[in-house]
Parts: sequence; structure tokens; C-alpha cells
Amino acid sequence: MNHISLKIAAPAGFGVMSMGPMFAKVLKRAGYYVMGYPEYPSLIRGGYNSYQLIISDEPVYNPYKKTDILLTFTKLSFEKEDISKDLTVIADFDKLKLDKNNIDAKIIDLPINKILKENNLKEIVQNTMALGYLASYLNIEFEVFEKVIKKTMPEKHHEINITALKLGYDLCNDKITNSFETKDYNDYVILTGNESAALSAIASGVNFYSTYPMTPASSVLHFLAKYTKDYGIIVKHTEDEIAGVTMAIGAAYAGARAMTGTSGGGFSLMVEGLGLAAITETPILFFISQRPGPATGMPTWQEQADLKFVLNASQDEFVRAVFTPGDITEIFYAVNEALNIAEKYQIPAFVLSDKYLSESLFMDKSFNVNAIKIERGFIFDGNANNPLEFFPRYKEFKDGIPQRTFPGTIGGIHKTPSNEHDEFGFVSDDAKVRKIQQERRFKKVNSLINDMPQPKLYGDQTADTTFVCWGSTKTALLEAMKYNKTFNFIHFPAVHPINWKETEALLKSSNRLVLIENNFLGQLGQVIAENTGIIIKEKFLKYDGRPFFTEEILEYLGE
Repeated sequence: MNHISLKIAAPAGFGVMSMGPMFAKVLKRAGYYVMGYPEYPSLIRGGYNSYQLIISDEPVYNPYKKTDILLTFTKLSFEKEDISKDLTVIADFDKLKLDKNNIDAKIIDLPINKILKENNLKEIVQNTMALGYLASYLNIEFEVFEKVIKKTMPEKHHEINITALKLGYDLCNDKITNSFETKDYNDYVILTGNESAALSAIASGVNFYSTYPMTPASSVLHFLAKYTKDYGIIVKHTEDEIAGVTMAIGAAYAGARAMTGTSGGGFSLMVEGLGLAAITETPILFFISQRPGPATGMPTWQEQADLKFVLNASQDEFVRAVFTPGDITEIFYAVNEALNIAEKYQIPAFVLSDKYLSESLFMDKSFNVNAIKIERGFIFDGNANNPLEFFPRYKEFKDGIPQRTFPGTIGGIHKTPSNEHDEFGFVSDDAKVRKIQQERRFKKVNSLINDMPQPKLYGDQTADTTFVCWGSTKTALLEAMKYNKTFNFIHFPAVHPINWKETEALLKSSNRLVLIENNFLGQLGQVIAENTGIIIKEKFLKYDGRPFFTEEILEYLGE
């Protein structure tokens, strides 16, 4: 296939996490398809940061293990990366104090430090200069990169960066040869999963977001905070996750469309609040971006191991909706659907992402904002004839769902306790009341199933092997499918509640089932077994903190 795998590497604090996305924008504007995958340790300074960009003239869904071009600012690259004759290494070898003659790779020695000193430029622009060389090497016009700098950087930094950029361009006397066909990608977006979730929240009418920041969900908070005035959103960086969830519940009770976000460790603290939302039937959306655990685990790495936690969190039993989108487009629409379902059914709803999907950069067709709907469910508007009458807040209105009303509504007086309660909200431990209320709440599931996205088959229905996956493993399978057509896969964009009878039939129609997940136990496989009796014996599981790379799928298939 026609692609180039480019990796930029440097210590933490060097700006790699800014260089990668900026250069991706340059590539997109130059007419290339690009996806980006970052890796970084939980360090403010030092360590080893890298940003991989896969460049092509066709859609790219997933990263690769193999690197073709390495632009590095650290000696650690020669320990961390697979240095081979196929690799082109671009670096300032004098500054790194390395003998380039001892490195078994194609070497491009950039005397960045020397040129900066000769031109009285600060070391801080060495990144821009190196990217200038790289852009010229990849046949990207100077003006394309110049426009990106002017759009993404403050005006006071334009002159020095454009000067450094030009120096980098002028250094390049050799250009790579490729058969890429450049295209117009103006109608495509280039976003991370978290940016997609935040954009959907804005388009879906979220007007209250509260949480304590926790990697890898933090950038949802940061993104929404930028647009509080533009879209009338209250964004609260709370003192902890407990305050984050309870503020969101309070806002939803008062009539806001509310959302919170965190990772597994933060959600552990939110669980008591989850139970409060459930019994008070207060709609709230949880955006959970997973990372390895337990406890602090590996804060900046990849895993999909919170599925069963989210499905079973909090005491006792209650109705919830759990979405597991596999790409930025699915995230965008899942956030909207989950918000509508939370308010329609007056339940907690979840959208599960993970480090890889949340922070990697993807391109896709621009989202259809006109497809976004805002459905707030059954709301009691008031009764002026009986302004002081108690309102049966927890009485079935339709399909087990009651009407809800907001504080201050005329004739909408009711109580909202965390205890079991009757239809007016008065606390009760009466056996009959408990039975009526619990059965009414679970009655919602009958219609909720029909509103949830169902598992979908990708590829040839008669394929020899069928992978079964959820969440972001979808991208690795889509990329591997370019090379190997002997497999298909079933992706779960939601896990609960779904139509298990139809799902069982879909699974049984396959020849050879292989469970593929980023966790140790195969949690989706356990859920499938619980609901269908189907035990998927063959498992391809990964739990080293990294996503599935494209080659790993092909190697599993024997290639």
C-alpha cells in the first residue's frame, strides 16, 4: 500500500505533542491523507515522546509498527526505535554527540544548532526549522506551511518561526520520490477523539460540563473551556471527581443538559454519584476515556479494561446505556445519541473511549451537523390552575418513563430523595412501593434497546475468520483489511442494552470467531457469554499499554 510512516521524537517538554498535530495540518492542506498517533510517558520533562504520522493518498485508520522516516532530537531514539537500513534518520548529530557512521540507517545530518547560531535565532525555533526541512523533503510547498503557522501561532511569533521555516526549506537539497496523488481534503475534518466528543457536546446543546482533569479525558475539559462564552456553556474545573459528578447531577436536576468526563480512576470516585443519578432519574452523560490500571496504572497509555466496570458500577441494579464508538465519527454521533437517550429515559448514559482513540489524530468527512437532534424527553411544563399541587414526578408517563420537571415550575412541587420513594418522591420502605418503582424503572429497557446502535458486520460475510471487537480496535481491523480480505469483523458500537437475540444470530453466522480486545480477560467475550451462551474460545488480547498495530493483525492471520 502507498503510505509513509513518519515519526517525530524528543524528550517531554520539547514540543513534540504540538509539532505532530501542526505538521498533520500542513500535510492535509498539501493534499495528503494523514493520521497521527502520540506516545508519551507521564513526565513534564525528559523521557521519550514520539508522534507518528501515517501519510498517504487514501484513507488511513491505524498506526504501524514500522517507521520509514525518523526526525529525532534525542539519543533515546537509538535505543527505543528499530534502526535499520530501511529507515531514514534526520537529526543534528553534532548536537546529539553521535557518530553517524556507526548507525546502520540512511542518515540526513541537519546542522540545526550551528545554523541557528549563525542567524542569531533562539533554540526554541529548532522544531520549526527541522519541520521546514522535512516539509521540503516531502515536496510540500513553503506557502502551505507558512499559512499554517500564521493560522495556528500568535502573531508575535510569526516572524521568527517563518524565518526558521525558510532556513529549514533552504537546507534541503534532496527530495523524496513517491507516487502519491495529492487530493483536495477541504471537506474533511482532522480531529482527535476528544475533540470530536467536545464538538458533539456543543452541537448537542450541552450547557454544563464539570469534572476534575484526568488523562486521557482532560482535553475535553480544555476544549470546552475555550468556548464557554461563544456557546453559553458553564465549564467547571472542580476540586475533585466527586464534586465534578455531583455538580453535573445538580445542574441536570435544575434543567441543564449536563455532562462529565474522566478516566477509570476518576470514575471510581464518581460511582456514588452515579447511583444518585440512577435512583433520582436525573439524566447525565459520562464520557470515560480508558487507560491501564488498577490505581494510577499507566496514566498516558492504552487499554480497554473498564467495560465491565462501567456496566456494573454502583450498588444494586438500574438501567443505563453504554456506547462504545470505534472512530471519531462514531464518537461524534454517539455523544449526541447518548445525551438524547439520557434525557429521554432519565438514566445515566456512557460513551467509552480510550487513550488511543481520545488522543490520536484522525481524518474523516465533515460531520453532518444537521443530523444532530436535541431530544429532551417528557418535561412537565406546569399547571397554573394548581400552582401548589404536588406533582407525581415518579409516576409512569410512557414505557416506564415519568415526566420530569424543574425547580420553580408551577404545580411541579415534588421531592427528590436518594432513598427509595413513591411517585411523588416521598421516602418509602414499603414493599409494594419498592416493587412498583423498580419494575417501572426497568420497563424502560424494552424501548431503550430499539434506540441503541447494534453490532455491525464489516467485510465479506463469507470470510474465513471473524474478529469480534468493540471501541477503537475497529481502526486496526479496517487498516489490516486493505491487505487481507480473508477476514471480516463484527464491531459493537454499543454494548448495553442491545438486541442480544439478533446479535447471537449474527455471531453464529460466522465461520471462526476470534475475540480481539485491549485487555487481559476479554471483557466483551464475557459479556457475550453472559447474554447469549456463546463462548469465544479463540482470543487475540493485548494489554501492554499500546493499541493494536496494523502488522500485528496481519501477523496473527499468518502473514
